[in-house]
Formats: sequence, C-alpha cells, structure tokens
Amino acid sequence: MALSSRTGRDRAVIRVKPAPEPADFDARVRQPGLEYLRKHSKATTRELPPHWRRCLDDLHTAYRGICAYVCIYVDKATGARTTEHFVCRSDPERGRELAYEWSNFRLACSLMNSRKGIFDTVLDPFEVKDGWFVIDFSALKLFPNPELDPDVSRQVQATIARLRLNDKVCRDARAFYYDAYILGDVSFRYLRRVCPFVALEMERQNLVRHADRAP
Repeated sequence: MALSSRTGRDRAVIRVKPAPEPADFDARVRQPGLEYLRKHSKATTRELPPHWRRCLDDLHTAYRGICAYVCIYVDKATGARTTEHFVCRSDPERGRELAYEWSNFRLACSLMNSRKGIFDTVLDPFEVKDGWFVIDFSALKLFPNPELDPDVSRQVQATIARLRLNDKVCRDARAFYYDAYILGDVSFRYLRRVCPFVALEMERQNLVRHADRAP
C-alpha cells in the first residue's frame, strides 16, 4: 500500500496500563487531602484543595506524557496537561473518597478533561480492551470495531461522541503527526513516542516504510 494513501481500517489500541503509585504520593497528596475531608465534612467538591496537582509531574512521567483520551503527547510547557479525575469529584457516591487517590487520576490535556467533565459515558482508558476502537485512515476518524458486542460498541461510540474524537481538532492533530512521518519530517521512532495511537495503526495497516517495520 502506498504511503501517500490513507485507506483501509484496522484495530486501534488505546488501553492505558495503570502505573504504580509514586512512593511519596501518600504523604504529599492522599494524607493532606484526607485530613481536609475529615476537618471539613460539609465542604463542597469545588472547595476541595487541589492537592492532586502536586503529583502532575509524576503523572506526566508515569504515562510518558500521553493524554489518556486523545493519545497524543501533552507538552509540559504548552500542552495544558491536567490531572483528570476519572470518577469526577462531584460524583455523589465516590467522588469525595476518590478525590485524592492515584488510581482515579488520568493524565489528560485540558481539552479532553473539559469535554469529559462530569459525564460517566466515557470508557475508562484503564479498562478499554485491545481492538475496541477502529481508525479509518482515509479521514483519520475513529469507529467501534464492527465485531464488538452491541453493548460494548455503544459504549465505544458514546466515548467517541462525548469526547468529540472525530471533530476537526482531533482529526487535524492525528493528521499532523501522520503527515509529518509520511513527508519524512520525523522518524517513526518519534511518531511512536508522541502519537502512539497513530503509529500503532500505521504498523497494522502496512503504512510504515519497510526500514521502520518491526522484524
């Protein structure tokens, strides 16, 4: 298949493997947060001190700077990286107890964080299975794998819709890195590091130069 042709579909892998909690996380984030909750049992979620920001560098390092939702590198200086609470702080059942838990944090760019918001219709990147998402390189759009169980397919589609992963902003972002590789501006090794979702799909769809293919 010619490198200049964005044709065909294949499976995408966007699952994020949970990283271990940093050694000093409990002392820097969890305990100060729990202490505040003990002393201010009636405080609203908007009043919670943002101790989770203290581990943002750890989160960025642990997940190699890749946004859990759009799967593109979030630059420390310009990328507006955030600590996203998968179970939002306003959740009436678990929001407060998980507000200062590493296991509830996802590295996200501010755009994805704001789009996910308080909604619970977005699949957890920690729980997504290989092959649930499909990418069409003719338009760089995402789709549910047609072989999925109908219930899972609906969840995948709901995630795409809620995060607007097929809007022009996201498609342009994927196209930027795809085109940079096609034009020879960046190496495939670099593409893997900054846009692993697209890199993996290119490998699977035979869109990678022969010299860059895994042995």
